[in-house]
Amino acid sequence: MSMAVGSPSGTLKADINITPLVDVVLVLLIIFMVITPILQMGYDTNVPPKDNTVSTPSTLDQVIIRLEGDGRIFINKEEVGEREFPTRLQQVLRGRESKVTFFAAAGTLSYERVMYYMDLCKNNGAQKLGIVLEELSGS
Repeated sequence: MSMAVGSPSGTLKADINITPLVDVVLVLLIIFMVITPILQMGYDTNVPPKDNTVSTPSTLDQVIIRLEGDGRIFINKEEVGEREFPTRLQQVLRGRESKVTFFAAAGTLSYERVMYYMDLCKNNGAQKLGIVLEELSGS
């Protein structure tokens, strides 16, 4: 039993052993097959359709309710008393196509008072309420 080392002519054989290469490729293939379905998991969302038109809302058509910290109530820039607020709001919203009302309140007011007026807005014709989160200035 003899073993031949090298070729009979004395040159080295330079063949590539592809077995480790195939092993690595198969392991990578299995890893990608397992990870791909995991990466595609997520939540379904309803995205609004893309609208390329740019429209600026008219400030004349907006209704802004503002509650000041000292108890004054404004519909747009008109000061309204607490008793006539519901009827005045109905008059302002009557005939408008868009019944969106923006609501701004001073941060010093109690939660109950703010929610009371938000409920009044909803009960007197405002279909959608937008809440203004910026700090009120005395304008």
